[in-house]
Amino acid sequence: MKLKSVFLFLVLLQFSCPLAIAKTLSVSLIGGGEARTAYLMIGELFQKETGTRIVWNVKHDADYKDALENWFLGDGTPDVVYWQGGERLFQYVRKGWVEPITEFWNDRDFDHSYTPGIKGTVALDGDVYAIPFSYYHWGFYFRKSVFEKLGISPPADWDDLLAMCSVMKSEDMAPIVIGTRYNWPSAAWFDYLDLRINGLEFHRKLTRGMVPYTDARVQAVFEHWKQLLENDCFIDTETHRAMTWSEPLPYIYRGMAGTGLFGNFVTNEISPQFVDDFGFFPFPEINDVPSAEEAPTDLFLIAKKSRNKKAALKFLDFIARADVQEKLNNTMGTISTNRHALIGDDPFIGQGAKLLQSAEGVSQFFDRDTPKPMADEAVKIFTRFLETGDVGEAVNALEKVRKSVY
Repeated sequence: MKLKSVFLFLVLLQFSCPLAIAKTLSVSLIGGGEARTAYLMIGELFQKETGTRIVWNVKHDADYKDALENWFLGDGTPDVVYWQGGERLFQYVRKGWVEPITEFWNDRDFDHSYTPGIKGTVALDGDVYAIPFSYYHWGFYFRKSVFEKLGISPPADWDDLLAMCSVMKSEDMAPIVIGTRYNWPSAAWFDYLDLRINGLEFHRKLTRGMVPYTDARVQAVFEHWKQLLENDCFIDTETHRAMTWSEPLPYIYRGMAGTGLFGNFVTNEISPQFVDDFGFFPFPEINDVPSAEEAPTDLFLIAKKSRNKKAALKFLDFIARADVQEKLNNTMGTISTNRHALIGDDPFIGQGAKLLQSAEGVSQFFDRDTPKPMADEAVKIFTRFLETGDVGEAVNALEKVRKSVY
């Protein structure tokens, strides 16, 4: 009996000890599908290197946002929290819910790995609060063969953009497509016009509620936008109000429209038979202001209430590495924020990486840069402006919302 008991003990020990001594790290995440596969891949690499197994806490977008505040307050807080850069991060920083990692950032000399523009998405008032690891670019997508047939090049400035519209209209084409059934695509136009006319610093003050929308500089944004409307640069209202963001693509396929302003996620929707004929160009210059681009940025942070901060820092150190970001972003079709990461062979990703790494700053997108009540109403106002072109109505409506929200 004694030998049998010893044998049984040894068998149980063999199976139970690895579990008993296994180190785990809980990391929250939004989403599923191919992205989830990519994260699992880097999780396996982290475990192989450190011996710590990642337990992914995956939720879909709405459920995640509902859980986030509870995590910050200490209800089942993950060791590492996935979130988004800019104002979406800073709203929690101001509440004191996010662990600063400034000393860690400086010790690793991350200023040599990340541009000032990217650091600006995770730094506030001299402190750093997260590691940015992924972003993507916005700009215009078009068929190269159509531009060649028309004898035009991608516009570099405002006059070029208006000239492009004129040429396309002469060929009975809608110069610019947009789908506004769900309103939010119109915000990209407001953001880029403001960035090109007034610059990033003004745009940040505006989206943080520090500037009235009736300010002359905001009116200038709508006046430029109105120029495009008066020159019939957009597809007709009835058509764009009926379409989702991706449904205008067939108009470009068929040569019925010239181009559209999209995030690079549009490349996942382009028909394979046309993808090789598609090109990209950035939003044209307007005023002489520092270059800034729309680049929604994903990051990992440590909540103040996180209980395993030492291991969490090891994960942040891991996800900050160029080689890790290469594996993750090249799999997901996004861009690594670490400037030393190698870019895959996707031409759109290559162009986007070059554009974003050379930008002096990045904006996150209107619905990430403003509180939800402001964004929800503003995108409706932007879309209505596409129909009316009424500058006064637009700025007064936005200012009314700003006063109620901030």
